[in-house]
Amino acid sequence: MRNRRKLHVTVISICTVILVVMGISFATRGSSSASGNVLGGVFSPVQDFFSSIGNGVSGFFGFVFDMKDFQQENLELKDQVDQLSARVRELEAYEKENERLRQMLDFKASSGEQDIVGCEIIAKDPGNWFYSFTIDKGSDDGISVNDTVMSGYGLVGRVSEVGASWAKVQTIVDTDSSVGALVTRTQEYAIVDGDLTLADKGQCTMSALVKDTSLILGDTVVTSGLGDVFPEGILIGTVAEIKSDSMGYSQYAVIDMAVDLKKIQEVMVIRNGR
Repeated sequence: MRNRRKLHVTVISICTVILVVMGISFATRGSSSASGNVLGGVFSPVQDFFSSIGNGVSGFFGFVFDMKDFQQENLELKDQVDQLSARVRELEAYEKENERLRQMLDFKASSGEQDIVGCEIIAKDPGNWFYSFTIDKGSDDGISVNDTVMSGYGLVGRVSEVGASWAKVQTIVDTDSSVGALVTRTQEYAIVDGDLTLADKGQCTMSALVKDTSLILGDTVVTSGLGDVFPEGILIGTVAEIKSDSMGYSQYAVIDMAVDLKKIQEVMVIRNGR
C-alpha cells in the first residue's frame, strides 16, 4: 500500500511539473526572457523530433501518391509509343507501295506502244507459291494465255491460265518455265530455266552458253525476244555463279532474279505483247 501511494504521488508530481512548465511556456511564448529561452531549449528537441516524424510520414504518403501518378503517366506514354510505332509501320508500308507503283508507272511510260494493264496478286498456290499465283484480272480485261507478266523491277513470268476475272501466272522459277535470254555485255544468247533446288532462293539457271564464254559475275541478263513468248529487253536478273557441268564440256550460270517473288504484290501484264 505504501509503495502504491508513493507511485501515485510521483505520477501526480510529474504531471504537475509538466502542466506548470507548459503553462510557463505558453505564458512566455514570443518572449525573449531567459526563462523562455531555457524552456525553449528544453522542449525544442522534443518538438523537432515529433515534427521530423510527422514530416517523414507526410513525405512517405506523398511518395506513394506520386508513384501512382508516375505509373499512370507511364501507361499513357506506352500507349502513345505503341500508336506512333503503328503509324511508322503504316507509313513504311505506304512508302514501299508507292515505290512499287512508281517503278511500274516508269516502265509503262517507257514501254511505248505496248498494251499494259496493272494487276494485283490475290492468291498464291500453297506449297509452291514461288512457281505460280493468281491475279485479279482475266479475259474480260483482255488478258490471254502466254501474255508476259512483269513488275517494275523485271520479268516475273507468263500467263498460263485465264478466267473471266482472274488469271494464273507461271513464274520463271517454275521448273517447266524456259526463257530466251541475252547477256547484255557479251551479247551471248542463252536459255534461262527454273530449277527445283534454286526456286526458294529466287534463282534460276542459265544454260546453252558457248564453251569459251567470257561471262563474269554481275553480268546483266535480259529477255532475247526469241521463242515468240517474251518481248526482248526485259530484265531477268544478274549472274551470281558460274559453273561447269558434270562432264566439264560446257558451262552454266546461276541467275539472281531481279524480282523478289517473296514480296511481290502487284504485277503488270503486257497484253498481246508477244
